[in-house]
Amino acid sequence: MSSIHLSLFCLFAVIYPVHLLDPSCTGNYNTNPIIRDEPTFVSSVPNGKRFVVGTDYTKINIVHVYGGTPYDMGYALGSLMSKELNILIPEYFAYLDKTIEDELKKLPPFVAKWIAELGIPGALDLNYEITRIYTPPWFDEEIRGIAAGSGVSYQNIRRLNLIPELIKAACTVLGAWGESTLTSALLHVRSLDWDDQAPLANYAIVTIYHPNASYEGYADHFHEFYKQENYKSHAFANIGYLGMIGSIGGYSEASIGLGEKVWITKEQDITTRFGNPWTYVLRDVLQFSHSIDSALTMFTNAHRTCSIHLGLGSYERNVSAMNDENIGFRGIEYSANELNIYNWEDMFDTPHHPRLKNVVYWDKHVQPSDDPCLGSLLVKGYGQLSPEIIIQNITSVAETGNAINFVLDYGENAAYVAYSAPDDPQGPLEAYKRAHIRLDMAKLFSEPAPK
Repeated sequence: MSSIHLSLFCLFAVIYPVHLLDPSCTGNYNTNPIIRDEPTFVSSVPNGKRFVVGTDYTKINIVHVYGGTPYDMGYALGSLMSKELNILIPEYFAYLDKTIEDELKKLPPFVAKWIAELGIPGALDLNYEITRIYTPPWFDEEIRGIAAGSGVSYQNIRRLNLIPELIKAACTVLGAWGESTLTSALLHVRSLDWDDQAPLANYAIVTIYHPNASYEGYADHFHEFYKQENYKSHAFANIGYLGMIGSIGGYSEASIGLGEKVWITKEQDITTRFGNPWTYVLRDVLQFSHSIDSALTMFTNAHRTCSIHLGLGSYERNVSAMNDENIGFRGIEYSANELNIYNWEDMFDTPHHPRLKNVVYWDKHVQPSDDPCLGSLLVKGYGQLSPEIIIQNITSVAETGNAINFVLDYGENAAYVAYSAPDDPQGPLEAYKRAHIRLDMAKLFSEPAPK
């Protein structure tokens, strides 16, 4: 995302500093060790548990919610994070009020007009009114639960969740597997370039949803919104910000992963504001899809809105050998009227974006990119890619992922996550420069419900 907003949303060692080979790479190595601590229990409520991992300004809240119903999960989240939500919501909207004037020129003209005429709350309320008939009911129910559990107003939680629909992010998407990686397993990078100084970063959270079979009561709604009969809910993780229940990036128990970046296109007629907000569609795909094909079917049938790039990963575990048949990654151009699907063979091949076998990527710039940095780093690191290599020598050198940076290792079933730290007096500010925390996703998905 751009300075405050989602503008919309939306190698162990290389022998010598690869960024010196290309003057467009201006970053430095991230030499921080990976933090491998186990999460520490904090508290529990009916249908929820809270843990923390890391210390001080690297701390991430790990919140498990169990359902029940969407309302139950929302109520648990609101109860566990009540103090933080009551501080964050007024703090964040006050921050937006102070910074929005400088941001208006960076936003789509009609969004800037909405905000200028209606103010930020009014623009978000308008966006709600034109999207609500396209949005599955479980989102509104969960937001009502968060509000009831925390005491924060329903309207403000709802508004917070539509910020990504108004204003987008310049991010990096990368999927690499097979010959390109050290272990052949799928690696998936979601680097969020947004406002790294926003107070949202002070409340870093990974929310683990454990929905139960009662979600089957929503089967008719699922078919209505996605025109798909194959209905099954999985545990999944949202790697994002407190109070935002849609997905800006995440990973599921079915080993489906998603990340996003803005798709800047001159084809204005391919987008609309009348549909299901993209963060909600991504969340539903994480929760309900079980393969590349089922995810793509949901994307095809969704009431899509804005133009974004997506990275969609899938990994089948119960097979004897890993190959292109059971490791999947697709780059997607997603908008109201277009859905374009790419594998590595379909990616464009330019001097600054070389086509690489088993690698799908978009850097943080307008596509096709004229910036050679990321492509040159991937060429240099080809065959050696691992989470540590990517964190140390790629995202940091390319300076991408200033707000949130995470790498999913589907083979390890692990996520490596860092957030920006605007209040850290020792710095650094940007997520890609900071220590990353390794999360064992298999353990998180198997965490038992509170008794």
